[in-house]
Amino acid sequence: MKPSKIILVAHDFSVASRNALELATMIAQQTNSTIYVYHVVSAPIMLEMEGAPAYSPEEDIKDAGALLRRGVTYLRKRVRGVNIALSVDYGFLIPNIAKKVEELEPWMTVVGVKKRTGLDKVVFGDVCANLVGKIKSPLLVIPLNYKKMKLNKIVYGWDGKSTDADYLNVVKEIVAKKPVNVTAVNITHYDEMPEAHLNTFKSNFKKVFLQQNTEVKQVMGLDKIGEFEKVVKQMEPNMVVVYAHHYNLWQSVFHKRFSRQLFKFTKSPLMIIHEN
Repeated sequence: MKPSKIILVAHDFSVASRNALELATMIAQQTNSTIYVYHVVSAPIMLEMEGAPAYSPEEDIKDAGALLRRGVTYLRKRVRGVNIALSVDYGFLIPNIAKKVEELEPWMTVVGVKKRTGLDKVVFGDVCANLVGKIKSPLLVIPLNYKKMKLNKIVYGWDGKSTDADYLNVVKEIVAKKPVNVTAVNITHYDEMPEAHLNTFKSNFKKVFLQQNTEVKQVMGLDKIGEFEKVVKQMEPNMVVVYAHHYNLWQSVFHKRFSRQLFKFTKSPLMIIHEN
């Protein structure tokens, strides 16, 4: 199955996943996309240990498939005109999602973020943060209890390294013709690159969002994560967008730490666009 436009929704039957699926379906209706709901029956972490009891995933796969079909049937009645497909696999979560993204080439992947506690947190960690750098499609993370997409203010974290803005077309697709305010925020400390790229970026930024109000805001500060957090909390946007370049080892560590911090403090959907 490989139609022209697919939105992949990773689903684990949590409230966060259900909300993410509903929002993704609304976006699919607006963008004439197909929804592909994907669940992974996770392999037990102790599977390879000596003396571990034998485990057969067939029954769990069957039960998960039945639950997904029931949920999709209900959703189809609520949202008309959207093609919804589904599948269930068995294995380890992050590699399976990454493989499914590579197979389907969706224009966007959607996940719902939830707070994990205890052993669940130790075993699974932060799924959303671990997906950063592992998949090529834009990743839209929906916070717990976020139920309706109301777009009138978007903040994009521009790092000043590039004058290009074409990768923001995925945001443009969601925004469509809505009169949204889109602000590019650059945290700088007398950095030469953002200053050299500023005017060209402003022009390219506006070309992407011709029907929206655009602004580039530069904020002085050494602590890029802390200062960006302050701006987001002050502006209270409906969506936060960041762009993940190809990073070396240390830059990758920083960006994953940055992403985890964003998941903690932003109350709005977060989109992470990966460099192709």
